[in-house]
Amino acid sequence: MNNVPESGIAELEARLRQAAAEGSSQPLGEPLGDWRHRLLKHQVRYQHAPYLILLNPGAPSMIELLAYDQDDEHFLAALYHHLLGREADPEGQLYYLQEAQQFGRLFVLLNMLNTEPASAYLNEQKVQISPRLHRLANLHKKANRMKWCNRLWQKLLPKWERCWQHRFTHHAEFRRAIALQRSQAMRQHLLIDAVAELDQRQMQLQQCQQQMLTRHQGIGQQLAHLHRQQAQPAGAPVNDASSLEQQDDAPGMTSTINGQLDAYYLAFEDTFRGEESTISAHLERYRSVWVSARQAGDRALDLGCGRGEWLRMLTQAGYQACGIDLNSTMVAHCQEQGFNVTHQDALAALRAQPDNSHALITGFHIAEHLPFSVLFELVGEAYRVLAPGGRLVLETPNPENLIVASYSFYHDLTHRNPLTPVTLEFLYQFHGYAPVEIKRFNPPPEETRIPEETPTAERLNHMLCAPMDYAVIGVKAPMKVAV
Repeated sequence: MNNVPESGIAELEARLRQAAAEGSSQPLGEPLGDWRHRLLKHQVRYQHAPYLILLNPGAPSMIELLAYDQDDEHFLAALYHHLLGREADPEGQLYYLQEAQQFGRLFVLLNMLNTEPASAYLNEQKVQISPRLHRLANLHKKANRMKWCNRLWQKLLPKWERCWQHRFTHHAEFRRAIALQRSQAMRQHLLIDAVAELDQRQMQLQQCQQQMLTRHQGIGQQLAHLHRQQAQPAGAPVNDASSLEQQDDAPGMTSTINGQLDAYYLAFEDTFRGEESTISAHLERYRSVWVSARQAGDRALDLGCGRGEWLRMLTQAGYQACGIDLNSTMVAHCQEQGFNVTHQDALAALRAQPDNSHALITGFHIAEHLPFSVLFELVGEAYRVLAPGGRLVLETPNPENLIVASYSFYHDLTHRNPLTPVTLEFLYQFHGYAPVEIKRFNPPPEETRIPEETPTAERLNHMLCAPMDYAVIGVKAPMKVAV
């Protein structure tokens, strides 16, 4: 008989409907700024065709349009682009090339300006032609109407152009250099805007992910609570010993309890270890370790990978990072993020690796969970698996801090006993690691110190305010080369 209260089911259904409604109605945020369109347009237009750049596209000068700093083909390509808004067709290009070689570029420019497609395009784009060029175009149009005048014009115009060609060339080079500089500055500003907006969007996405994770955890906890109620016989007290014994013997109860414990431990980490961003900031202190270990290869194995903060950093650093964990909820959490994580025991994972195959093996806050015999074998197996020059990193709570050793260490009910730094250091040295380094992290807040300068206060501060975590980093000695 089912003894789950209907109010509990109704409440869960209401929460699920609310979560679904919030997920579907939640705005996706403002659309991306127009920097993306402008940047792509700028890149397509100018990256492979610098001859198209103008100092002022809305008011091109005659010197820029004549483009004496470019060859005839680029001159024509730019002219088609600026006056007609398209690429040159083969017939038109051949016609104008012959005309340019016979009568000069200015003749071609004035001819194209007087065409109807050019007038329509310039009006549509609101491009302003300089008054001098406009007067020349009108004069060119009038000269074409009379044969004798046109022949004279065709002789005088190229001569005048040749007289000024040297000056036109230098002016064109100067104006194009300034235009290129402005273009690069504009592109740089667009990129800065892009990076700033993408950074803001990334923060918004992280906040949304955190909110969704919190909501899913709440629903998961309520589901687990309802499962526990459903598994009990009707009227049975929750904490009755005989009831618990019957549940232990019931088929499938072990997996149910394990799943609940996994969910509990994930919630425990969120509460006591801090947000993933905080953990990532702490792990950044190991940058020198992962950089040095890259000399031994690019394979890394994280034992007890948890929520995957370290795997993310290793992947970004170029490692082929794998992780293992016995918590199925955390394994699923990591796999959802795309990490290579399996549900496996640490020793079994190490035994499955070939000799000298990994550059980095890490275990953050797993050593204090292990019996000494398992820890002893783990350190030895890691030495076998590491490539020469590879690193083993084990981080654990620091019992040099008496508050940690006597109080906060036992917040986690799966902890066995604290490990002193010198003990773990000796274990490394026994297995052949050299050199071995101890790093201490996370000192308590300054206000926890006793504000006195006396020998007694100094000793108390040393015991109560020591760093709350430490790590032992061991290097597998490089292989000796026979002489």
